[in-house]
Amino acid sequence: MSSIDPNVYVVGSIAYDDLETPSGTRDSLLGGSAVYFSIAGSIFSKMGMIGTVGYDFRDKDISLLNQKKIDTSKIEKKKDGSTFRWKGNYSKDFEDPITISTSLGVFEEFSPKIDKEVENSSFIFLANISPDIQRNIATNLTNSNKIVGLDTMNHWIIEMKQSLLEVMNNVDIFFFNKGEALLLSNKKSIEESAKYIIENGPKLCIIKDGKNGSYLYSIKGEEFYCPTYDIDKVVDPTGAGDSFAGGFFGYISKIERPALEDFKNAMLYGSAIASFTIEGFGTESLFNMNFQSLNERFEKIKSKKDLREK
Repeated sequence: MSSIDPNVYVVGSIAYDDLETPSGTRDSLLGGSAVYFSIAGSIFSKMGMIGTVGYDFRDKDISLLNQKKIDTSKIEKKKDGSTFRWKGNYSKDFEDPITISTSLGVFEEFSPKIDKEVENSSFIFLANISPDIQRNIATNLTNSNKIVGLDTMNHWIIEMKQSLLEVMNNVDIFFFNKGEALLLSNKKSIEESAKYIIENGPKLCIIKDGKNGSYLYSIKGEEFYCPTYDIDKVVDPTGAGDSFAGGFFGYISKIERPALEDFKNAMLYGSAIASFTIEGFGTESLFNMNFQSLNERFEKIKSKKDLREK
């Protein structure tokens, strides 16, 4: 597996997805939070993945990631056990897929090895994994100028809320979708939820609301709205949130001491990158994205925001 010197590390799942959508059916697509995050961010920066796969993980998929200059040296391949697999159906609702089956495989025993290189990293994203693992990593990071991002899901909010709250005290940016934010805060609006989240640790809270866009709230009381890019047809929304976060972190990792304006631009780029993800199955459209077309979408989203503010 290839080794480079990453600017951003992501700790998360590496999976194979079987998908059913109105556009068709696909099996064994390369997926998982770490995969989408890394491919999305690689257009800006060197990315490093920390995860685990089984005996069945295809060499060609490692080669695919290496084509994007993604560091795969910290992916642990187990000889016993299979790669995490998820089967989902989007036929009824793109926002809330039906899970047909989940096989955690080697991911069930995932215990990431965090070496000195990772501990001293400047940018690290803790994708949707157990809050206990997230806390263990976050509390052992040593770089005083680090920026740590966090993601979660309803399962952890319900089952491990106290552990999640402890993680929040050790991160800088928390990414949620609207439903997760309302559930965690036990509030009825995005604004109230953001206030609760900021009061519990993170300096920035980013709440995604599907096709309605995303919202940023800061510890200083600053707010920002980011629209989405209008596409003709949603093919597969899997990984859109992870792609958003990957683009966000890839962008800010190239800036020394990023400020609020940089975080705003990172959201606009994240939204643009997510729009590529949902246009194809799995990572196919995301993988083929180029910087010129990305910038065109960035400018169109920015113009929508500017029109809204007038």
